[in-house]
Parts: sequence; structure tokens; C-alpha cells
Amino acid sequence: MASLDDKWKAVDNFESVVVVDRERDVVRVTKELYDLHSNREQLRGVTSSCNYRLTIPFAPHMFGSGKTTFARTYLELVQRFGETSLSTFASDPSRRTFLEKLKRASLLFVDLRKLEPTEPKERNLKWAVYYLLIKAACSQVGAEILRKKEAFEMVDMEPSNLVPLLRDILRIPSDQYLLLAFDEVGVLDTNGILFELEKNDKGVVRPYNDFFGIISQLCKEPDLFFIVVGKSKGLSIKNDVAFGLSRVILHFIPLSPLDASSIVEFLEKTLLKTPTQEPVCNVLCSSSFSVNELADSLLECTGGVPGLLTRAVNMLLNYIKTRNQPFISKEECLTCMNDYNFRRICAEPFVERILNLDEDRKSVFDILLMMALYRIPSKVDDRLTSESYLYDAVTEMGLYRYPIDQNTFQILIPKVFVVIFKNDPSISSLEKILLGSLDVEPVDCFFYSKCRVFEGIVALRLVLMLSSKNRNELRELLGQLSPIWKQMKLPISTTSPIHYIKSVVSSTETRSESNKSRRTFANTEWNKIIRETLYLETIYIPLDATSHSPDIIFKLQSPVEPKVLTVGVACKGRWRSEGIGWSDIIDEAKKFLDPVYDQVLSSAMDYHHCMLIIVSTKLSLNVSNELGNQSRCYSSGMFIRNDSFKVPDNCELVILCERDVQMLIDEEILNGLERAFHVPHNPTFWNLGLKLLHKIRNSFLSWQ
Repeated sequence: MASLDDKWKAVDNFESVVVVDRERDVVRVTKELYDLHSNREQLRGVTSSCNYRLTIPFAPHMFGSGKTTFARTYLELVQRFGETSLSTFASDPSRRTFLEKLKRASLLFVDLRKLEPTEPKERNLKWAVYYLLIKAACSQVGAEILRKKEAFEMVDMEPSNLVPLLRDILRIPSDQYLLLAFDEVGVLDTNGILFELEKNDKGVVRPYNDFFGIISQLCKEPDLFFIVVGKSKGLSIKNDVAFGLSRVILHFIPLSPLDASSIVEFLEKTLLKTPTQEPVCNVLCSSSFSVNELADSLLECTGGVPGLLTRAVNMLLNYIKTRNQPFISKEECLTCMNDYNFRRICAEPFVERILNLDEDRKSVFDILLMMALYRIPSKVDDRLTSESYLYDAVTEMGLYRYPIDQNTFQILIPKVFVVIFKNDPSISSLEKILLGSLDVEPVDCFFYSKCRVFEGIVALRLVLMLSSKNRNELRELLGQLSPIWKQMKLPISTTSPIHYIKSVVSSTETRSESNKSRRTFANTEWNKIIRETLYLETIYIPLDATSHSPDIIFKLQSPVEPKVLTVGVACKGRWRSEGIGWSDIIDEAKKFLDPVYDQVLSSAMDYHHCMLIIVSTKLSLNVSNELGNQSRCYSSGMFIRNDSFKVPDNCELVILCERDVQMLIDEEILNGLERAFHVPHNPTFWNLGLKLLHKIRNSFLSWQ
């Protein structure tokens, strides 16, 4: 039997990584390079036009996001996408000519980690960059590296001398495009102190201003282009460089994580380091386990981050080699990737910043977790504080971003990272709930509408309310309204994460099939849901919003008697101006209490009970008047609204008045949600804002 360390060894089992899913990035960078090409005369001052600001493609991303691979392979990708993604770009003659020359360009890759002061101008950053370029060119073609003094005399600190020298070393003609790709620009954060740098008008040294100032001078040279990548505070650099001494605009290269179809392509095109060069998917997948299912599993585990994906595949290959048998199902593969040691070893190289968070960054961790869980978009220039950008906080904390468009992104926390965070003793109970929820949430479960966000906030508040050891007004209110509630064991023993169950649908609806298991329960399967699926003291939200089940479900037990209470919560926002009426309330009761009674309670004697809580932020005038603006509990046998509905045996219907609903979600947060979702038809929300997120976070903390 192999040891755990051998079992999950991350040995390289396949050839160099195949680059997939970078069409959008290639098109974006190609447009930026063309803008430099068509406006270079302005930079050189030989034309009267002066409306062009130099733009440079820039990728300030974390380890494993694919930035180095993209910089190295960009010209290969231009060749690959020349007749597809780039064909629209090259629709006019000038762009088509540019693209054809770009396909024949040469690349000089420069690792800035090798940047160091060098004679004869030891502390001069410009000369250090120039000499690094010369050394990189010599190394790339296998030529003897020029001595420092000789190189200095040949270049004489002039771009017009440096570029011809680089071309001579690389043996390329003067009219061939030359792309300089700088990697690891973040080294300037630490190595910048080794050089004499300029100060801005406030007397502050900004090494990136000096570096991009050097590049801006080189950009005046014909047929020369640049890409800059590396881990760093991207937005701070972008703003400082744009308005500082160098006056250069940096355009971010998105470098999105891979989606499922791109992971399939990666698995099919990546070959083993064996004489047969077999595709890795053939080794990992049996006839009963498809490459699409493997891609879905890897996406759920790694979030599609290229570096994590590569490491996970290597670990799975090593595991398959030790047991000499491929995976037979998605469940088996996910069980491996959910193993604690698998996650720990897979995430090991990526988590240095995670393990060394300072107090300022830790203080916003719960905000970032909420944004990741609820898929809340953020604008690139959103600020956490007057001196801190959300964009940069994500980078500094070792998290990832999923770009939505040029100026908007979502926070991505790969599941393999969750175990690292959860083992941090400083993690709060709220953060544990959020982390646990991220861990159990399927990758395709998004909160896109105000209704789902509303449900998510209420569910989190319920977790905290049920587990709080402090006096809790809502818990006491429910105890006063319902004798059954009062008999339940509260507070619950653990603050468990929010879980996601398969949705409940009508038995007549078509249910999708995936890996021979149904994604949804029929409306006739409440007995199976309640007895087998719902664990005690755990809050559940159905995976997909349907009209056949409550928005939130949980199960409680009595500490002294064998009594169980299944609770459904129907969340009704004030999205309708007239508020919800009696017909809405009765519909909710009929779709939950009636089938649960018929399928579960009618044969459960007296030990099983069911409750439906209506959480509506706006009741109709008729409902409010009849309730007397008070919360009310309708018990077994009671009729509602002129005999329209009779509460079944062992059941209760609780309607919270608007005042009491604010114990779960207050007025200010509701107003913020309404503003964020001002467009009809529940659109993806863009205007939630960090201020509102802080209010939601503070409302959670008040119940910890």
C-alpha cells in the first residue's frame, strides 16, 4: 500500500502544458499592439497629432493563473487564431498587414527576477534593464554573453543603439517585429530599493514608474512591442503609472480561468511523458467515466485556474499509476479530490500569501468570501478603503479573479484552498460558515437574482440565529408563537455551512439526467428528502430555484423527546408594489405542508412535525390588517382566510409581520438590494456595492 505522500505526489507526468481558451486575451493584446504600431509616430513627435496615450498589455495575476505561459506562447496563439478569432480584427487592409507581420514576429522573453545592479552604472535601473535584455537575447540563441563594459559602450544608454544590438544578437532583420515579454514584474516591489529611482511630487519613490518610463522610451523604436506580466499590486501600479511620472496606460490582460469545455480540450491534447504519448484523459477515464465528467470534477475542485489544474491532473495521474486502474465514476474522482491530503498538497505552492495575511487583510476576508459565495461582481476600481483597492486585495490574499468584462470581475476561491483557510485558528464563525458553504456549493450554483441573494442572507442569519448562545429576539418570538418550536433543542451545537440540496420539482416535470443520477427530487419524494437527505441542525437551500419547495429548509430535534421539526422558510421580497396577499401565502402552504403531511407526517405518529415560516418584506394591506401588524402562528386544524386552507395535523404556519422580518434582514439592506436590482426580470446585479456588503456583514456579526 502506497503511503499518503506517495499517493498524492505531484510529479510531472505529461509534456509541456497545452495552451487553451485564450482567444479573448489574444484578441485584446493584439489590438493593444496594433494601437502602438499605428500611433508610434505620435510617440516619436514626428506628427502633429497628440491624442494617443501609450498603452501596454499588463497581467498582474497570482501564481498559477497562466500569465507566464501566455507571455511565452502569445505569438503561437496568434498563429492559431489568425483565421478564427483574429479574422474580424483583421478586416481592414492595414490591420491585415499588421497581423501577417505579427505572425512572423520574434519573441524575446525576459525574466525580471534576474534584474540586478550592474557596472558601470551600478544603481541605474535603465542600464540594469538594458543589460538584462542583452543577456536574455544572448542566452536565447546560445551566444556568449557580452561583457558589461563592452555592452555599455555599444549601447551608450540609447534605445536607438540597444534595439539594433538585440536584433543582431537574435539574428533577425531590422523590419521584423520584435516582441519583448517581461515576466515577474512584481520583483520591483522588493528589488526596487537596489536602484536610484526618481521621486514624484510628494517625494515618494515608485519603481514601476521608472520601469514603465524606460519601456515608454523603447516604444518609440520601430517594430518593437511589449507584454508585461507578473504578480504585483496591479491596480495601484496601473493608476500610479497612468498619472505619475511615466504617463503610461496599462491595459489588463484578463487571463480567465478555464471553463469546462476548455478543460476537456486540455485533457484531450495533453500527452503523457511516455513513448506512446497517450492523452491524459485516456489514462484517467474508464469507459463508464467520460472526459466531460472529469473536466467538471476538475473545474469544481480547481476553479479552472491553469496552475492548479495542471497540478491536480499530475496528482490524479500519479494516483492512477499506483493502483493501475482508471476512475470508474465522477463520484470516485471527486472523492479523491476532496481528500484532505490531496487538497493540502495540491494547494501547497499557491498559499504562501494566504498563510501570511496581515490584520488589515484578514479584516476584509469575510467580505471577499461573501462576494465569492454569492458571485457578486465588482468594478475594477472599487475601493475597500481610501488607500486600498478590492482588485489588489484579491491579489495580495492569493485569491483569483474571473473577468466578466473589461472593467468587471468576480472573486474566485478554488475549493482546494478552502481547507487551508478552515485550518486557520483565527477564522471567525461567520468565515467558517462561508468557507463551508463555498466547499459544498456545486460550481454551477449561482446567485444571480435579488431573490436568491435575499434567500442567501436570510439563510445565513438563520444559521447564526439558531447557533447563537446569546439572547435572541427572533428565536424567543418563534418560541412564543409555536409550542412545537419551544420544544426544540436550541441553540444548535454547531455553526454548519449552508448546504445545497437537489431542488424539488413536480412529478410531471422532466428532470435532467447527469451521470445516471437525477439532479432533482419529484414533489412526491418528500419522505426521502426529509428522512434521508436533510441532516439535523443544517440549513439547506435548494440548488435551483423552483416553485415546488420552500426557499430554505432545515430540521431540528427535541433534546428530551423523540420529536423532529422540519421547517420550511418561504422568502418573499417586496418586489411587488402591492405586497404578497393571502392567495400567495396559501399557495406556499399548499405546496409544502400538504405534500409533507401526506407523504411523511400521516405515517409518523406524533413525533414528526412540520412548520412553514413566511418571511415577507411586504405584506398586502389585507394581510397586515387581519394580522393586526403582528406575527401569527396558525396551528393544526386552523382554517386560513375563510376556510381556503386548513393547516394539516402536526403542522404550523407562521407568518412574520414586516417589523419582525427585520430581525432577519433590515430595512437598509432591503433598500440596497432594491437599488442593486432596479432593472426588471431579476438581472445579474452590478450595483450592490461594497458599502452595502459591509452592512450585510455587520448584520451577520451582530449575531455571532
